[in-house]
Amino acid sequence: MPGVDLNYLMRQATKLTEKVKKRKEELANETVEGKAGDGLVTVVATATQDIKTIKIDKKAIDPNDTSMLEDLITAACNAALAQSKTYAQAELDKVSGGIKIPGLTA
Repeated sequence: MPGVDLNYLMRQATKLTEKVKKRKEELANETVEGKAGDGLVTVVATATQDIKTIKIDKKAIDPNDTSMLEDLITAACNAALAQSKTYAQAELDKVSGGIKIPGLTA
């Protein structure tokens, strides 16, 4: 193909891949929160989808209704993981300019 420098394109692709990998490593240290029950349960997760902490307000603890607490914990975890996924994708899109790289960006 005349006028197309494939070596240049390959170098640019490699640079982009390195930037995305670096940003993914940084995301492991960034956190988001998910809450349920008006904040009775708060879950903190990393942007790489690891749960870091779960905080439960004493008002949420009813020995006669453990299923409610279980539901609140599940809802807060799901909220934190959804927030994590959305945040991470937005951050990776910033780095990649929205280009989807199989195996690196979703």
